Amino acid sequence: MGTQTYTINSELKDGMKVEVRDGRGHSIVIDEPENLGGSDEGMTPVEITLASLAGCLSITTVFLAKKMRIDINNIKVEIEGDIDEKAMSSADVYSGFQEVRFKYKIDSDADKDKVEKLYKKIEDFCPVSDTLREKVELKGEYEIK
Repeated sequence: MGTQTYTINSELKDGMKVEVRDGRGHSIVIDEPENLGGSDEGMTPVEITLASLAGCLSITTVFLAKKMRIDINNIKVEIEGDIDEKAMSSADVYSGFQEVRFKYKIDSDADKDKVEKLYKKIEDFCPVSDTLREKVELKGEYEIK
């Protein structure tokens, strides 16, 4: 198997509101709360990062549960992450998450040992948790018009 490339395009719409589109016709709005200068029309980029982790953990669980023949009734994930407030006003402060914590709740009628084996595999297969855990090389370029 080769590498799959994912593509996202964004455009600033108004104030801090950004419309983000994938190549399949889906879009989301990212914004900031009013007290930070936005119009509060969408989640912040930081919240979207945590939302991506919650979604990826849940989808990975469904994928692995099917492979392991475990029926899942429901999955709930609660996530919180800490970022230093000074990061927005100082380049000397690390601006990424200092810590991300999650509570994972799997509702299944399957044997508890099978569900525990499933849980132990989830983070190994979740690309978003892998990305947050590891440093990723970012390559950027810019164009001025």
